[in-house]
Amino acid sequence: MSEEEREYLNETIRSLNNQLVDALRERDEARRLCCERAAMDESGYVKHGTMLHFAESRGWDCFKEEDTK
Repeated sequence: MSEEEREYLNETIRSLNNQLVDALRERDEARRLCCERAAMDESGYVKHGTMLHFAESRGWDCFKEEDTK
Protein backbone atom coordinates (compact mmCIF):
# COMPACT_ATOMS: atom_id res chain seq x y z
CA MET A 1 0.00 0.00 0.00
CA SER A 2 1.39 3.37 -0.97
CA GLU A 3 1.78 6.28 1.41
CA GLU A 4 -0.95 8.15 -0.52
CA GLU A 5 -3.38 5.28 -0.12
CA ARG A 6 -2.56 4.99 3.58
CA GLU A 7 -3.12 8.72 4.11
CA TYR A 8 -6.39 8.58 2.17
CA LEU A 9 -7.63 5.70 4.33
CA ASN A 10 -6.56 7.46 7.53
CA GLU A 11 -8.38 10.63 6.46
CA THR A 12 -11.48 8.59 5.62
CA ILE A 13 -11.40 6.97 9.05
CA ARG A 14 -11.00 10.35 10.76
CA SER A 15 -13.91 11.74 8.77
CA LEU A 16 -16.17 8.79 9.59
CA ASN A 17 -15.22 9.03 13.26
CA ASN A 18 -16.11 12.74 13.30
CA GLN A 19 -19.46 11.96 11.66
CA LEU A 20 -20.14 9.30 14.30
CA VAL A 21 -19.30 11.69 17.15
CA ASP A 22 -21.62 14.33 15.66
CA ALA A 23 -24.44 11.80 15.18
CA LEU A 24 -24.13 10.57 18.77
CA ARG A 25 -24.13 14.14 20.07
CA GLU A 26 -27.30 14.90 18.09
CA ARG A 27 -28.93 11.66 19.28
CA ASP A 28 -28.20 12.47 22.92
CA GLU A 29 -29.56 16.00 22.54
CA ALA A 30 -32.76 14.58 21.01
CA ARG A 31 -33.04 12.10 23.88
CA ARG A 32 -32.57 14.89 26.45
CA LEU A 33 -35.35 16.90 24.79
CA CYS A 34 -37.58 13.82 24.80
CA CYS A 35 -36.90 13.30 28.52
CA GLU A 36 -37.63 16.95 29.22
CA ARG A 37 -40.97 16.73 27.42
CA ALA A 38 -41.89 13.51 29.22
CA ALA A 39 -41.05 15.05 32.61
CA MET A 40 -43.03 18.24 32.04
CA ASP A 41 -46.15 18.64 34.13
CA GLU A 42 -49.31 20.44 33.01
CA SER A 43 -47.93 23.81 34.16
CA GLY A 44 -44.75 23.39 32.10
CA TYR A 45 -42.51 22.67 35.09
CA VAL A 46 -39.82 20.04 34.43
CA LYS A 47 -38.83 17.73 37.27
CA HIS A 48 -35.14 16.89 36.77
CA GLY A 49 -35.34 13.57 38.66
CA THR A 50 -38.20 12.48 36.44
CA MET A 51 -36.11 13.28 33.36
CA LEU A 52 -33.31 11.06 34.67
CA HIS A 53 -35.75 8.27 35.53
CA PHE A 54 -37.29 8.44 32.05
CA ALA A 55 -33.83 8.16 30.46
CA GLU A 56 -32.65 5.37 32.74
CA SER A 57 -35.83 3.36 32.19
CA ARG A 58 -34.93 3.27 28.50
CA GLY A 59 -31.27 2.49 29.03
CA TRP A 60 -30.19 5.91 27.77
CA ASP A 61 -27.04 7.56 29.12
CA CYS A 62 -27.68 10.94 27.53
CA PHE A 63 -27.18 12.78 30.84
CA LYS A 64 -23.70 11.43 31.55
CA GLU A 65 -20.74 13.75 31.24
CA GLU A 66 -19.27 13.78 27.74
CA ASP A 67 -15.69 12.64 27.26
CA THR A 68 -13.24 15.50 26.94
CA LYS A 69 -10.82 13.91 24.49
